[in-house]
Amino acid sequence: MDFIKRTLPILFGIFLLSVAVRLPQLNRPLSKHHEFCTAISLRIMQIWYDNGIEKYGFNPVMTFNNTADKFINNSANQSGKMIDKEGNYYYVSHPPFAYYFPFFIFKILHIRPDVLPLQILNLIFHFISGLFVYFTVCLLSFSRARSLPYRSAVVAFTIYIFLPITLWFQGNVYMSDMAVHLLFIIGVYTALKMIIRQKFYSPKYIFFYTVVLGLMIYTSWLGMFFAFGILVYSLLHVRDIKGFRVLLWSTVIVTLIMLRLIVYQYSQINGVGSYVEEMLSRYIVRGSLEETDQGLWHFMFSYLWLIKTLLYNYVIHYIVIYVLIGAFVWLAISRKKLKIVFSENGYRFIWLSVTPVVLMHVFFLNYSVQDFSVLYASLFFSVLLGILYDKVKKSGAIPIRRMQIGLVIAVVLLVTQYELMNYLPLKYDSVSYYYNTGLNIKNFTGENELLFTTNAEIDPQIIYYAQRNIRYAKDKADAQMFAESRGISKWEIISFHNESGTPKMHFETYSK
Repeated sequence: MDFIKRTLPILFGIFLLSVAVRLPQLNRPLSKHHEFCTAISLRIMQIWYDNGIEKYGFNPVMTFNNTADKFINNSANQSGKMIDKEGNYYYVSHPPFAYYFPFFIFKILHIRPDVLPLQILNLIFHFISGLFVYFTVCLLSFSRARSLPYRSAVVAFTIYIFLPITLWFQGNVYMSDMAVHLLFIIGVYTALKMIIRQKFYSPKYIFFYTVVLGLMIYTSWLGMFFAFGILVYSLLHVRDIKGFRVLLWSTVIVTLIMLRLIVYQYSQINGVGSYVEEMLSRYIVRGSLEETDQGLWHFMFSYLWLIKTLLYNYVIHYIVIYVLIGAFVWLAISRKKLKIVFSENGYRFIWLSVTPVVLMHVFFLNYSVQDFSVLYASLFFSVLLGILYDKVKKSGAIPIRRMQIGLVIAVVLLVTQYELMNYLPLKYDSVSYYYNTGLNIKNFTGENELLFTTNAEIDPQIIYYAQRNIRYAKDKADAQMFAESRGISKWEIISFHNESGTPKMHFETYSK
Protein backbone atom coordinates (compact mmCIF):
# COMPACT_ATOMS: atom_id res chain seq x y z
CA MET A 1 0.00 0.00 0.00
CA ASP A 2 1.46 3.35 -1.10
CA PHE A 3 0.37 5.13 2.07
CA ILE A 4 2.34 2.81 4.36
CA LYS A 5 5.37 2.57 2.07
CA ARG A 6 5.73 6.17 0.95
CA THR A 7 3.39 8.58 2.72
CA LEU A 8 3.57 7.36 6.32
CA PRO A 9 7.41 7.57 6.53
CA ILE A 10 7.27 11.19 5.31
CA LEU A 11 4.62 12.14 7.85
CA PHE A 12 6.42 10.31 10.65
CA GLY A 13 9.69 12.04 9.73
CA ILE A 14 7.98 15.43 10.01
CA PHE A 15 6.55 14.41 13.37
CA LEU A 16 9.98 13.30 14.64
CA LEU A 17 11.29 16.79 13.90
CA SER A 18 8.58 18.17 16.18
CA VAL A 19 9.65 15.72 18.90
CA ALA A 20 13.24 16.96 18.53
CA VAL A 21 12.01 20.51 19.07
CA ARG A 22 10.34 19.42 22.33
CA LEU A 23 13.10 17.22 23.74
CA PRO A 24 14.38 19.85 26.23
CA GLN A 25 10.86 20.11 27.69
CA LEU A 26 10.18 16.39 28.08
CA ASN A 27 10.84 14.32 31.22
CA ARG A 28 11.68 17.30 33.40
CA PRO A 29 9.85 18.21 36.64
CA LEU A 30 6.33 19.50 36.09
CA SER A 31 6.25 23.26 36.15
CA LYS A 32 4.02 25.95 34.64
CA HIS A 33 1.76 26.63 31.63
CA HIS A 34 -0.99 24.25 32.72
CA GLU A 35 1.31 21.37 33.66
CA PHE A 36 -0.85 21.24 36.79
CA CYS A 37 -3.28 19.34 34.50
CA THR A 38 -0.69 16.61 34.06
CA ALA A 39 -0.13 16.57 37.83
CA ILE A 40 -3.86 16.04 38.48
CA SER A 41 -4.11 13.27 35.88
CA LEU A 42 -1.06 11.46 37.24
CA ARG A 43 -2.29 11.82 40.81
CA ILE A 44 -5.54 10.04 39.90
CA MET A 45 -3.81 7.29 37.94
CA GLN A 46 -1.10 6.68 40.54
CA ILE A 47 -3.65 6.30 43.33
CA TRP A 48 -5.53 3.80 41.15
CA TYR A 49 -2.30 1.98 40.30
CA ASP A 50 -1.09 1.74 43.91
CA ASN A 51 -4.39 0.85 45.59
CA GLY A 52 -6.57 -0.68 42.87
CA ILE A 53 -9.08 1.15 40.71
CA GLU A 54 -11.91 -1.09 41.93
CA LYS A 55 -11.45 0.29 45.46
CA TYR A 56 -12.74 3.64 44.23
CA GLY A 57 -15.54 2.39 42.00
CA PHE A 58 -13.52 3.32 38.89
CA ASN A 59 -13.99 6.99 39.79
CA PRO A 60 -11.27 9.71 39.57
CA VAL A 61 -10.06 9.81 43.17
CA MET A 62 -7.90 12.69 44.43
CA THR A 63 -7.15 11.50 47.97
CA PHE A 64 -4.04 9.51 48.81
CA ASN A 65 -4.46 6.34 50.84
CA ASN A 66 -2.85 7.50 54.09
CA THR A 67 -5.23 7.90 57.04
CA ALA A 68 -4.02 11.47 57.58
CA ASP A 69 -4.87 12.40 53.98
CA LYS A 70 -8.59 11.66 54.26
CA PHE A 71 -11.27 14.38 54.28
CA ILE A 72 -8.96 16.92 52.61
CA ASN A 73 -10.35 18.42 49.40
CA ASN A 74 -7.33 20.06 47.70
CA SER A 75 -9.59 21.53 44.99
CA ALA A 76 -10.87 18.11 43.96
CA ASN A 77 -14.41 19.48 43.71
CA GLN A 78 -16.16 22.80 44.08
CA SER A 79 -19.08 21.89 46.33
CA GLY A 80 -17.15 19.57 48.64
CA LYS A 81 -19.96 17.02 48.28
CA MET A 82 -18.16 14.52 46.03
CA ILE A 83 -16.67 12.57 48.93
CA ASP A 84 -17.23 8.94 49.89
CA LYS A 85 -17.70 7.47 53.37
CA GLU A 86 -13.98 6.83 53.77
CA GLY A 87 -13.10 10.49 53.24
CA ASN A 88 -11.89 10.24 49.63
CA TYR A 89 -12.60 13.23 47.39
CA TYR A 90 -13.24 12.82 43.66
CA TYR A 91 -12.67 15.00 40.61
CA VAL A 92 -15.87 14.79 38.54
CA SER A 93 -15.70 17.98 36.45
CA HIS A 94 -15.13 15.75 33.42
CA PRO A 95 -16.20 12.19 32.60
CA PRO A 96 -13.46 9.64 33.36
CA PHE A 97 -12.35 8.12 30.03
CA ALA A 98 -9.30 10.40 29.67
CA TYR A 99 -7.87 8.74 32.80
CA TYR A 100 -8.98 5.21 31.93
CA PHE A 101 -7.20 4.97 28.61
CA PRO A 102 -3.62 5.73 29.73
CA PHE A 103 -4.14 3.97 33.06
CA PHE A 104 -5.09 0.63 31.51
CA ILE A 105 -2.30 0.90 28.94
CA PHE A 106 0.22 1.44 31.74
CA LYS A 107 -1.38 -1.36 33.76
CA ILE A 108 -1.07 -3.82 30.87
CA LEU A 109 2.56 -2.80 30.30
CA HIS A 110 3.30 -2.87 34.08
CA ILE A 111 4.42 0.77 33.99
CA ARG A 112 3.56 2.97 36.96
CA PRO A 113 1.98 6.20 35.64
CA ASP A 114 4.64 8.90 35.54
CA VAL A 115 5.55 12.08 33.68
CA LEU A 116 7.55 10.63 30.78
CA PRO A 117 5.25 7.67 29.95
CA LEU A 118 2.24 9.99 29.91
CA GLN A 119 4.08 12.52 27.73
CA ILE A 120 5.06 9.77 25.28
CA LEU A 121 1.42 8.67 25.05
CA ASN A 122 0.39 12.28 24.50
CA LEU A 123 2.93 12.55 21.68
CA ILE A 124 1.40 9.47 20.05
CA PHE A 125 -2.00 11.19 20.27
CA HIS A 126 -0.42 14.20 18.57
CA PHE A 127 0.79 12.10 15.65
CA ILE A 128 -2.54 10.30 15.25
CA SER A 129 -4.35 13.66 15.34
CA GLY A 130 -2.08 14.88 12.55
CA LEU A 131 -2.85 11.76 10.50
CA PHE A 132 -6.57 12.49 10.64
CA VAL A 133 -5.92 16.09 9.63
CA TYR A 134 -4.14 14.61 6.60
CA PHE A 135 -7.07 12.26 5.91
CA THR A 136 -9.56 15.12 6.22
CA VAL A 137 -7.81 17.22 3.58
CA CYS A 138 -7.67 14.19 1.28
CA LEU A 139 -11.39 13.60 1.84
CA LEU A 140 -12.29 17.21 1.02
CA SER A 141 -10.04 17.16 -2.05
CA PHE A 142 -11.41 13.81 -3.31
CA SER A 143 -7.89 12.36 -3.14
CA ARG A 144 -7.40 8.78 -1.97
CA ALA A 145 -5.51 8.86 1.33
CA ARG A 146 -4.14 5.38 0.56
CA SER A 147 -2.35 6.59 -2.57
CA LEU A 148 0.89 8.56 -2.99
CA PRO A 149 1.58 11.56 -0.71
CA TYR A 150 -0.93 14.33 -1.36
CA ARG A 151 1.03 17.56 -1.11
CA SER A 152 -1.78 19.79 0.20
CA ALA A 153 -2.62 17.26 2.92
CA VAL A 154 1.08 17.04 3.87
CA VAL A 155 1.08 20.85 4.23
CA ALA A 156 -1.96 20.68 6.53
CA PHE A 157 -0.31 17.89 8.54
CA THR A 158 2.92 19.91 8.86
CA ILE A 159 1.10 23.06 9.97
CA TYR A 160 -0.89 21.10 12.54
CA ILE A 161 2.15 19.29 13.93
CA PHE A 162 4.16 22.49 14.39
CA LEU A 163 1.45 24.75 15.79
CA PRO A 164 2.72 26.07 19.15
CA ILE A 165 -0.50 25.02 20.87
CA THR A 166 -0.32 21.40 19.65
CA LEU A 167 3.42 21.18 20.32
CA TRP A 168 2.76 22.05 23.95
CA PHE A 169 -0.66 20.65 24.80
CA GLN A 170 -0.12 17.40 22.93
CA GLY A 171 3.27 16.96 24.51
CA ASN A 172 3.71 18.32 28.02
CA VAL A 173 0.12 18.72 29.20
CA TYR A 174 -2.46 15.95 29.52
CA MET A 175 -6.00 15.99 30.83
CA SER A 176 -9.55 15.42 29.59
CA ASP A 177 -9.38 18.62 27.53
CA MET A 178 -6.40 17.34 25.55
CA ALA A 179 -7.59 13.73 25.32
CA VAL A 180 -10.93 14.73 23.78
CA HIS A 181 -9.13 16.71 21.07
CA LEU A 182 -7.97 13.52 19.34
CA LEU A 183 -11.48 12.06 19.48
CA PHE A 184 -12.90 15.37 18.20
CA ILE A 185 -10.65 15.27 15.12
CA ILE A 186 -11.53 11.62 14.44
CA GLY A 187 -15.22 12.39 15.05
CA VAL A 188 -15.25 15.25 12.54
CA TYR A 189 -13.53 13.07 9.94
CA THR A 190 -15.87 10.11 10.54
CA ALA A 191 -19.07 12.17 10.41
CA LEU A 192 -17.85 14.13 7.38
CA LYS A 193 -16.98 10.95 5.50
CA MET A 194 -20.33 9.43 6.40
CA ILE A 195 -22.17 12.49 5.06
CA ILE A 196 -20.07 13.02 1.91
CA ARG A 197 -20.26 9.38 0.83
CA GLN A 198 -23.89 8.99 1.96
CA LYS A 199 -22.97 5.92 4.05
CA PHE A 200 -25.83 6.38 6.52
CA TYR A 201 -26.93 2.74 6.33
CA SER A 202 -23.45 1.18 6.42
CA PRO A 203 -22.95 -0.86 9.64
CA LYS A 204 -19.21 -0.06 9.55
CA TYR A 205 -19.75 3.71 9.41
CA ILE A 206 -22.51 3.65 12.02
CA PHE A 207 -20.33 1.59 14.35
CA PHE A 208 -17.28 3.85 14.10
CA TYR A 209 -19.34 7.02 14.41
CA THR A 210 -21.24 5.85 17.50
CA VAL A 211 -18.09 4.54 19.21
CA VAL A 212 -16.16 7.78 18.62
CA LEU A 213 -19.11 9.93 19.71
CA GLY A 214 -19.66 7.81 22.82
CA LEU A 215 -16.00 8.02 23.83
CA MET A 216 -15.94 11.75 23.13
CA ILE A 217 -18.90 12.35 25.47
CA TYR A 218 -17.32 10.00 28.03
CA THR A 219 -14.13 12.09 27.92
CA SER A 220 -15.21 15.74 28.00
CA TRP A 221 -18.25 17.97 27.58
CA LEU A 222 -16.99 19.02 24.14
CA GLY A 223 -18.54 15.74 23.01
CA MET A 224 -21.98 17.06 23.97
CA PHE A 225 -21.52 20.16 21.82
CA PHE A 226 -20.31 18.00 18.94
CA ALA A 227 -23.43 15.84 19.28
CA PHE A 228 -25.60 18.97 19.31
CA GLY A 229 -23.93 20.23 16.13
CA ILE A 230 -24.59 16.89 14.39
CA LEU A 231 -28.18 16.91 15.63
CA VAL A 232 -28.90 20.41 14.26
CA TYR A 233 -27.23 19.64 10.92
CA SER A 234 -29.22 16.41 10.58
CA LEU A 235 -32.50 18.17 11.34
CA LEU A 236 -31.76 20.78 8.66
CA HIS A 237 -31.14 18.15 5.97
CA VAL A 238 -33.33 15.20 6.92
CA ARG A 239 -36.16 16.29 4.60
CA ASP A 240 -33.90 16.17 1.55
CA ILE A 241 -31.85 13.12 2.50
CA LYS A 242 -33.70 10.48 4.52
CA GLY A 243 -30.43 8.86 5.57
CA PHE A 244 -29.89 11.68 8.05
CA ARG A 245 -32.52 9.99 10.21
CA VAL A 246 -29.96 7.29 10.99
CA LEU A 247 -27.34 9.88 11.93
CA LEU A 248 -29.88 11.83 13.98
CA TRP A 249 -31.19 8.90 15.99
CA SER A 250 -27.72 7.38 16.43
CA THR A 251 -26.59 10.68 17.93
CA VAL A 252 -29.60 10.98 20.24
CA ILE A 253 -29.40 7.39 21.49
CA VAL A 254 -25.62 7.45 22.10
CA THR A 255 -25.83 10.82 23.86
CA LEU A 256 -28.60 9.68 26.20
CA ILE A 257 -26.84 6.40 26.99
CA MET A 258 -23.54 8.10 27.80
CA LEU A 259 -25.18 10.80 29.92
CA ARG A 260 -27.04 8.12 31.85
CA LEU A 261 -23.78 6.22 32.38
CA ILE A 262 -21.93 9.33 33.63
CA VAL A 263 -24.69 10.33 36.06
CA TYR A 264 -25.06 6.76 37.34
CA GLN A 265 -21.33 6.27 37.81
CA TYR A 266 -20.62 9.53 39.62
CA SER A 267 -23.79 9.24 41.71
CA GLN A 268 -22.32 6.12 43.30
CA ILE A 269 -19.87 8.34 45.18
CA ASN A 270 -22.35 10.25 47.33
CA GLY A 271 -25.77 10.18 45.66
CA VAL A 272 -27.44 11.88 42.69
CA GLY A 273 -28.16 15.07 44.66
CA SER A 274 -24.50 15.61 45.52
CA TYR A 275 -23.43 15.10 41.92
CA VAL A 276 -26.05 17.52 40.58
CA GLU A 277 -25.02 20.10 43.20
CA GLU A 278 -21.38 19.72 42.21
CA MET A 279 -22.18 20.18 38.52
CA LEU A 280 -24.24 23.30 39.22
CA SER A 281 -21.54 24.82 41.39
CA ARG A 282 -18.88 24.03 38.77
CA TYR A 283 -20.97 25.62 36.04
CA ILE A 284 -21.44 28.81 38.04
CA VAL A 285 -17.66 29.07 38.30
CA ARG A 286 -16.66 27.74 34.87
CA GLY A 287 -19.69 28.76 32.84
CA SER A 288 -20.73 32.26 31.85
CA LEU A 289 -22.80 33.11 34.92
CA GLU A 290 -20.17 33.89 37.56
CA GLU A 291 -20.67 37.11 39.54
CA THR A 292 -24.24 37.63 38.31
CA ASP A 293 -25.10 38.69 41.86
CA GLN A 294 -22.79 41.73 41.60
CA GLY A 295 -25.13 43.74 39.39
CA LEU A 296 -25.73 44.04 35.65
CA TRP A 297 -22.88 46.44 34.86
CA HIS A 298 -20.34 44.41 36.83
CA PHE A 299 -21.49 41.24 35.06
CA MET A 300 -21.30 42.88 31.61
CA PHE A 301 -17.79 44.19 32.31
CA SER A 302 -16.67 40.76 33.53
CA TYR A 303 -18.26 39.11 30.49
CA LEU A 304 -16.48 41.48 28.10
CA TRP A 305 -13.20 40.92 29.94
CA LEU A 306 -13.57 37.16 29.51
CA ILE A 307 -14.24 37.61 25.78
CA LYS A 308 -11.17 39.84 25.54
CA THR A 309 -9.04 37.14 27.20
CA LEU A 310 -10.41 34.44 24.89
CA LEU A 311 -9.68 36.54 21.80
CA TYR A 312 -6.21 37.30 23.16
CA ASN A 313 -5.52 33.56 23.43
CA TYR A 314 -6.59 33.05 19.83
CA VAL A 315 -4.32 35.87 18.69
CA ILE A 316 -1.32 34.66 20.69
CA HIS A 317 -1.56 31.02 19.60
CA TYR A 318 -2.49 31.53 15.95
CA ILE A 319 -0.83 34.81 14.93
CA VAL A 320 1.33 33.09 12.27
CA ILE A 321 -1.76 31.33 10.89
CA TYR A 322 -3.61 34.64 10.55
CA VAL A 323 -0.71 36.04 8.56
CA LEU A 324 -0.79 33.03 6.21
CA ILE A 325 -4.56 33.28 5.75
CA GLY A 326 -4.18 37.00 5.10
CA ALA A 327 -1.58 36.25 2.42
CA PHE A 328 -3.98 33.84 0.68
CA VAL A 329 -6.79 36.40 0.82
CA TRP A 330 -4.50 39.07 -0.66
CA LEU A 331 -3.60 36.71 -3.48
CA ALA A 332 -7.26 36.00 -4.16
CA ILE A 333 -8.02 39.73 -4.35
CA SER A 334 -4.96 40.79 -6.33
CA ARG A 335 -4.94 37.99 -8.93
CA LYS A 336 -8.03 37.48 -11.06
CA LYS A 337 -7.26 33.89 -12.02
CA LEU A 338 -7.24 32.78 -8.36
CA LYS A 339 -10.71 32.30 -6.90
CA ILE A 340 -11.15 30.83 -3.44
CA VAL A 341 -14.60 29.24 -3.34
CA PHE A 342 -15.71 26.61 -0.82
CA SER A 343 -17.74 23.63 -1.94
CA GLU A 344 -20.69 22.19 -0.03
CA ASN A 345 -18.31 19.71 1.59
CA GLY A 346 -16.12 22.60 2.68
CA TYR A 347 -19.05 24.21 4.46
CA ARG A 348 -19.92 20.86 6.01
CA PHE A 349 -16.42 20.67 7.43
CA ILE A 350 -16.66 24.24 8.76
CA TRP A 351 -19.93 23.41 10.50
CA LEU A 352 -18.62 20.19 12.08
CA SER A 353 -15.27 21.62 13.19
CA VAL A 354 -16.32 25.11 14.27
CA THR A 355 -19.82 24.79 15.76
CA PRO A 356 -18.85 22.62 18.79
CA VAL A 357 -15.95 24.95 19.63
CA VAL A 358 -18.10 28.09 19.42
CA LEU A 359 -20.81 26.48 21.56
CA MET A 360 -18.24 25.48 24.16
CA HIS A 361 -16.91 29.04 24.34
CA VAL A 362 -20.44 30.45 24.67
CA PHE A 363 -21.62 28.07 27.40
CA PHE A 364 -18.27 27.73 29.21
CA LEU A 365 -16.83 31.19 28.67
CA ASN A 366 -15.16 31.37 32.05
CA TYR A 367 -13.54 28.00 31.37
CA SER A 368 -12.56 29.02 27.85
CA VAL A 369 -10.20 31.75 29.06
CA GLN A 370 -7.74 28.96 29.84
CA ASP A 371 -5.62 28.94 26.71
CA PHE A 372 -5.80 25.18 26.14
CA SER A 373 -9.45 25.69 25.09
CA VAL A 374 -8.29 27.21 21.78
CA LEU A 375 -6.51 23.92 20.98
CA TYR A 376 -9.71 22.65 19.36
CA ALA A 377 -9.49 25.32 16.62
CA SER A 378 -6.21 23.79 15.39
CA LEU A 379 -8.17 21.27 13.28
CA PHE A 380 -10.04 24.01 11.41
CA PHE A 381 -6.99 26.22 10.82
CA SER A 382 -4.76 23.37 9.65
CA VAL A 383 -7.28 21.92 7.21
CA LEU A 384 -8.16 25.42 5.97
CA LEU A 385 -4.52 26.16 5.14
CA GLY A 386 -4.17 22.80 3.41
CA ILE A 387 -7.19 23.56 1.20
CA LEU A 388 -6.00 27.12 0.47
CA TYR A 389 -2.56 25.78 -0.45
CA ASP A 390 -4.24 23.32 -2.84
CA LYS A 391 -6.25 26.07 -4.55
CA VAL A 392 -3.19 28.31 -5.00
CA LYS A 393 -1.12 25.39 -6.30
CA LYS A 394 -3.75 24.43 -8.87
CA SER A 395 -4.15 28.05 -10.01
CA GLY A 396 -0.43 28.43 -10.70
CA ALA A 397 -0.52 31.90 -9.16
CA ILE A 398 2.71 31.20 -7.27
CA PRO A 399 5.53 28.82 -8.30
CA ILE A 400 5.65 25.61 -6.25
CA ARG A 401 9.24 26.37 -5.23
CA ARG A 402 8.23 29.66 -3.61
CA MET A 403 5.31 27.98 -1.84
CA GLN A 404 7.65 25.35 -0.40
CA ILE A 405 10.00 28.06 0.84
CA GLY A 406 7.01 29.83 2.39
CA LEU A 407 6.03 26.65 4.23
CA VAL A 408 9.56 26.26 5.67
CA ILE A 409 9.52 29.90 6.83
CA ALA A 410 6.10 29.36 8.43
CA VAL A 411 7.36 26.29 10.33
CA VAL A 412 10.40 28.23 11.57
CA LEU A 413 8.12 31.02 12.80
CA LEU A 414 5.81 28.53 14.55
CA VAL A 415 8.73 26.84 16.32
CA THR A 416 10.11 30.25 17.34
CA GLN A 417 6.70 31.17 18.73
CA TYR A 418 6.60 27.91 20.68
CA GLU A 419 10.01 28.60 22.20
CA LEU A 420 9.07 32.15 23.17
CA MET A 421 5.85 30.99 24.82
CA ASN A 422 7.26 28.01 26.71
CA TYR A 423 11.01 27.58 26.83
CA LEU A 424 12.19 31.12 27.63
CA PRO A 425 9.73 31.80 30.50
CA LEU A 426 10.72 28.52 32.16
CA LYS A 427 14.42 29.16 31.55
CA TYR A 428 14.31 32.24 33.75
CA ASP A 429 12.16 30.62 36.43
CA SER A 430 12.77 27.77 38.82
CA VAL A 431 11.69 24.71 36.80
CA SER A 432 12.33 22.41 39.76
CA TYR A 433 10.44 24.50 42.35
CA TYR A 434 7.36 22.26 42.54
CA TYR A 435 9.45 19.10 42.44
CA ASN A 436 11.82 20.20 45.21
CA THR A 437 9.02 21.58 47.36
CA GLY A 438 6.92 18.44 47.05
CA LEU A 439 9.89 16.18 47.66
CA ASN A 440 10.86 18.11 50.81
CA ILE A 441 7.35 17.69 52.17
CA LYS A 442 7.41 13.99 51.37
CA ASN A 443 10.82 13.47 53.00
CA PHE A 444 10.35 15.60 56.12
CA THR A 445 6.85 14.59 57.17
CA GLY A 446 5.40 11.31 58.39
CA GLU A 447 2.53 9.46 56.72
CA ASN A 448 0.52 9.56 59.97
CA GLU A 449 0.87 13.33 60.37
CA LEU A 450 -1.83 15.70 59.21
CA LEU A 451 -0.39 18.38 56.95
CA PHE A 452 -1.64 21.96 56.90
CA THR A 453 -0.65 25.08 55.04
CA THR A 454 -1.42 28.70 55.82
CA ASN A 455 -1.29 29.51 52.11
CA ALA A 456 -4.82 29.58 50.66
CA GLU A 457 -3.80 27.89 47.41
CA ILE A 458 -1.37 25.03 47.06
CA ASP A 459 -0.47 23.96 43.53
CA PRO A 460 -1.42 20.48 42.27
CA GLN A 461 2.21 19.96 41.21
CA ILE A 462 3.32 20.20 44.86
CA ILE A 463 0.57 17.81 45.97
CA TYR A 464 1.62 15.36 43.25
CA TYR A 465 5.31 15.32 44.20
CA ALA A 466 4.58 15.31 47.94
CA GLN A 467 2.19 12.37 47.49
CA ARG A 468 0.18 13.89 50.33
CA ASN A 469 -3.03 15.86 50.74
CA ILE A 470 -2.46 19.20 52.45
CA ARG A 471 -5.32 21.13 54.07
CA TYR A 472 -5.59 24.90 54.29
CA ALA A 473 -5.79 26.24 57.86
CA LYS A 474 -6.48 29.86 58.80
CA ASP A 475 -4.28 29.55 61.90
CA LYS A 476 -3.00 27.13 64.51
CA ALA A 477 -6.37 26.90 66.28
CA ASP A 478 -8.13 25.97 63.04
CA ALA A 479 -5.54 23.24 62.38
CA GLN A 480 -5.82 21.88 65.92
CA MET A 481 -9.62 21.75 65.71
CA PHE A 482 -9.54 19.73 62.48
CA ALA A 483 -6.82 17.40 63.82
CA GLU A 484 -8.82 16.71 66.99
CA SER A 485 -11.99 16.07 64.98
CA ARG A 486 -10.05 13.42 63.07
CA GLY A 487 -8.52 11.93 66.23
CA ILE A 488 -4.97 12.55 64.97
CA SER A 489 -2.46 13.61 67.59
CA LYS A 490 0.38 14.98 65.44
CA TRP A 491 0.27 17.55 62.68
CA GLU A 492 2.53 19.88 60.73
CA ILE A 493 1.88 23.42 59.59
CA ILE A 494 3.90 24.23 56.46
CA SER A 495 4.41 27.90 55.64
CA PHE A 496 5.56 28.96 52.18
CA HIS A 497 7.34 32.29 51.93
CA ASN A 498 10.06 34.11 50.04
CA GLU A 499 13.48 34.90 51.38
CA SER A 500 15.56 37.18 49.16
CA GLY A 501 13.39 36.14 46.21
CA THR A 502 13.90 32.40 46.88
CA PRO A 503 10.87 30.28 47.88
CA LYS A 504 11.33 28.70 51.32
CA MET A 505 9.31 26.40 53.55
CA HIS A 506 8.94 26.44 57.29
CA PHE A 507 7.74 23.34 59.16
CA GLU A 508 6.05 23.63 62.57
CA THR A 509 5.30 20.35 64.36
CA TYR A 510 2.47 20.09 66.87
CA SER A 511 1.32 17.22 69.10
CA LYS A 512 -1.77 16.84 71.21
